[in-house]
Order: sequence, then C-alpha cells, then structure tokens
Amino acid sequence: MRTPKVVEFELTTACNYSCIHCYCNAGKTSKNELSTEEVKKVIKDLYESGVEIIDLVGGEPLIRTDIFEIISFAKSIGAKLMINTNASLASKDVVKKLKEINDNLLVGVSLDGHKKEIHELVRGAGTFEKTMRGLKNFLEFGFDVTILHVINKHNYKYFEEMVLFAKELGVSLYVDRFVPVGRGELFKDMLLPTKEMIKFVNGIIEKYKDQVDFFVEENIYGDECTAGKEHASILVDGTVVPCGHFRYDFKYYMGNVREKSFKEIWESFNPDILFNDCKECELFTKCKGGCRAFANQLGLSYDPIFCEASNNV
Repeated sequence: MRTPKVVEFELTTACNYSCIHCYCNAGKTSKNELSTEEVKKVIKDLYESGVEIIDLVGGEPLIRTDIFEIISFAKSIGAKLMINTNASLASKDVVKKLKEINDNLLVGVSLDGHKKEIHELVRGAGTFEKTMRGLKNFLEFGFDVTILHVINKHNYKYFEEMVLFAKELGVSLYVDRFVPVGRGELFKDMLLPTKEMIKFVNGIIEKYKDQVDFFVEENIYGDECTAGKEHASILVDGTVVPCGHFRYDFKYYMGNVREKSFKEIWESFNPDILFNDCKECELFTKCKGGCRAFANQLGLSYDPIFCEASNNV
C-alpha cells in the first residue's frame, strides 16, 4: 500500500512577487480558491489519511486573511504542517503570532541565491532584503527553517556559496530543479539547467552532506520519482495531481477533493502511468526515468538530465 508522506496544499495563487520561474503563474487570487471551511475539511481529510506532512503552498500563503485560523485548526487536530513562503510578509508580529498558535510549524523560505543579484534575477528587484528579513524573524522566534532552493542555469554555479550560506545560518537546504511550467515556460531558455549543471550540484551536495542537512529532490540526484507514490499536490481549486508540475497536464489529474475524499483519490490512482514512456526500457532500472514533468514540458519522452538510452544526452 502506497503511503502519502507529503502533500502540498495550494491555498492560493495570490502573491506579492512575480517570480519568472513560477509554476502556477501566481499573482492574482483564483476565483476557484477553497473557502476556509473547505480548507479545514481537506486538512482533516489529509490527516486522517495518514499524510505525514501537509505543506501549505501558494502563491504566497501568508496573503490569505484566514491563514492563522487554518494553521491553528491544523494544530488542534494534531496535523503536522509546513508552510512555503517568500517570507516578505513575515514581520515580527506575524511570526510571533504563528509561534503562539503553532510552535511546531515547519517553515520553508524560498531563496534563489545567497546574495541580492542572484536571487533577484528570478524574484525581482527589492525581494532579497524582504525575504532575508522575514527568514531571520523566523529564526529569531525559534522556528525550524529550511531554505527552498531551485537550481537554474544562472544560480547553479554559486551553489557551494549557497550551501555555506545555509550552514552559517544553521538551516536545512532543500534542493529542487527548475521545471518550465506556468510562467516558467516563458523563461525556459533563460533558466533551463543542463546535465552538466545538475552533476556539478550533486558534487557539491556530496562534499557537504555531513555538514548540512539536505532535502534533495529526485530530479536532482536521480532516484525514482515519488510523485503519486509518496507525495501529491492539491491545486488551488481542489484538483489533485501526483506533482504540482503536472498542473496543466489533464491526463495526470487524479480527482478533486471537492468531489471525493483524498483517500479515495489517492487509492484509485496508479502512479505507473507516469512512466509509460520508460518502463519497458532495459535501462530503466539505471536511470529510474528521471523527472517526467520536465520531459513532458520539453515535448520529450525522456528526461535529458538522466536518460541513459537516448543518444541526445
């Protein structure tokens, strides 16, 4: 039986940033955003389904006016929560209140570079200082903070400095790969990493693995994708997908939590569908199929970062 370890729950597409790599075209509030009571119902459903961590994402979750009520409710039923934020709205007052209502809240702060010019290439002018201020507020109030770092064509070369930056702050480092979805599709030529870049990043991770707590996605280190096997994403309108990068790919839609329970949706989905292009390949056990969303967005049947069978890698 597959176990849903982490489920991303997209509370809103509203955002005060306009990041060029954004997979959900965040900015405006969706007309189909779930209400407070619907969100609570889904969180209860996820908790009762055995989900280990419910990851509140956006957009920017702190924009929702009911965010404290949502986080407080999750705490009251015993659900383990994480919030993914750009931290720009994490004033001392906001962070203090979050600490008061849920002192076990895990915090992920999106940071694309250890200094202004790298981070702001993706996030926009003026964002680095705001994000750093919020990140330090979370640390000051004793939150367990993880930097969320997405590797792209420009920031990969500074990855060692990013690792040392995280080490100095005393935080964990989550490492993901840019996938050209949503707004990111418009900037794929500018941001798309290559096989050599990902290999470089893995070398740095190996160098510092005993000094920094890493959370590394399979699309970086090349293990079998866990989409639909250990994690899923609930989009802003309640649609469930095996990974948020499949948000515009209808054939991978699993169901909708407004119509069925998450447990029903999860148990009725066969994640093998993600590997239809690869599972008969004799080299599948070696490369594990790579990132299917990355391949799909490039119009390919294989992931050029990890595929062992293609002559194009």
